[in-house]
This record gives sequence, structure tokens and C-alpha cells, in this order.
Amino acid sequence: MLARRREYLYLGGLLSSGVSMLLWLHFASSIFGGSTALFKMEIYLGLLVFVGYMVVDTQDIIEKAHLGDLDYVKHALTLFTDFVAVFVRILII
Repeated sequence: MLARRREYLYLGGLLSSGVSMLLWLHFASSIFGGSTALFKMEIYLGLLVFVGYMVVDTQDIIEKAHLGDLDYVKHALTLFTDFVAVFVRILII
């Protein structure tokens, strides 16, 4: 919230690539047999990606509020899904 406007919105593409990489890692571990190192890498990378999504979504909500979009239910659900993804990974760790 203290960052300049729209500074973190451009991380969305990088984070989407991270989610894609997580998907392919999961497929590879299910096909070739997973190891504990691959599982830990998947968990920590997922935690990093979804914390990044929390930052990007918070910045996006602030930017939309400046433009007049005050749909607080949609914004709360967006942040809730990010919090759930982070919470699940913290529980696994």
C-alpha cells in the first residue's frame, strides 16, 4: 500500500509463469515419481508465488478503488483465495 501506484501490477505475468511452472512440476512428479526435494521445492515456490499474488492483487484492488470500482465483495474474495493458498502451504511446511 505504500508503493507507488501500479508499481507491482506488472508482476502478474511473472507470477503466472510461476504457476505454470508449478503445474508442470506437479505433472512431472506424478509421472516420474516424486521425491521429497521436489515436493519441498514445489511447496516453497508455491508459497513465494502466492505471496506475490497477494501483493499484486492488493495493488490491483487499490488501483480499481481509485478508478471507482468499489465492489468490496469481489475484492475480498480475491484476497481470500490468496490467503487460503498461502495458509495451506504454511500448514504443509
